[in-house]
This record gives sequence, C-alpha cells and structure tokens, in this order.
Amino acid sequence: MVSRSSSSKVNTKLGLIVGITITAIVLIAVSAILINSAKEPEVTVFDNSVQIKAMYGLTINFSDISNITLIENNIRDIGNVGTRVNGADVFGTLQGHFKSDTLGETLLFVHVNSSPTIRIERNNEKDIYLNFSNSEKTTTLFNELNTAINRNYTIDK
Repeated sequence: MVSRSSSSKVNTKLGLIVGITITAIVLIAVSAILINSAKEPEVTVFDNSVQIKAMYGLTINFSDISNITLIENNIRDIGNVGTRVNGADVFGTLQGHFKSDTLGETLLFVHVNSSPTIRIERNNEKDIYLNFSNSEKTTTLFNELNTAINRNYTIDK
C-alpha cells in the first residue's frame, strides 16, 4: 500500500514535469515564430511568375502585375505602414497584411530602415512592398524582375 504522502509527492513531481514540459513547448513555438518572422524572404523569379517564400508568402503571376517600381526610400519614408491586420512586426521586420491611411491595404516583406524598396502593384489585389537589409540585393532583384516581366509581358504604365 502506498501512503498518502508518497502519492502526494508523486503527483506534485508529475505536475511539475508536465508544467515544465508545457512551458518548454510554448517557448520553443514562440521562438520559432519570432525567428521565422524576422527572416528575410526567399524570392525566386521564374519565366512567368515570382515566388516569395516567407511568412505570408505567395506566388504572383506576371500577368497579375500592373506596375513595378524601385523606390529609393525605406517603408517608413514611403508612408505610414498603419496597423497589422494579419502580420508580424519583429526586430524591425514587417511581414504580412497591413492597412494604413496613406498606403491602403498592403502586403509587406520589409526591413523598416532599409532602402530601396520594391513596390509591386497588382491588378485588383493589395500592393506588395519588398526589400532586403542589403540594398544591392534589393536592386538586383528589382532588375531581375524587370527583365523577366519585360521579356514576357507588357506592363501598362
């Protein structure tokens, strides 16, 4: 027969182990989300589309793009990014859906203090703003996008 005091000790130890395990799982999950939110997107340009791999990433067909611009400013100088509708603001990186009075509804993949910034205007969809912490990488992507789009489509300007 097990005494009540040893049964109580087992329950206390078991409760402590369960509590520590749940706390560890929550901390790992939150850390993974923060790290993923702060990562720069992986962008791949294909013949007819561009793929943005990131939290809230997507693939955009060139036929859905109405204009693409390289803006020499960072996102804060372009306009008030407004409020997050469904997105992340982690360590100066904005990813996801935002809504503001100046920019309207947007999809952002930007470092707030980095410039230049690529603006992708889409037919009947939210504009996308994209940049990298390295300005040369942003400019190179813009040139690659421009070349691929001009090779396959005419954008009405």
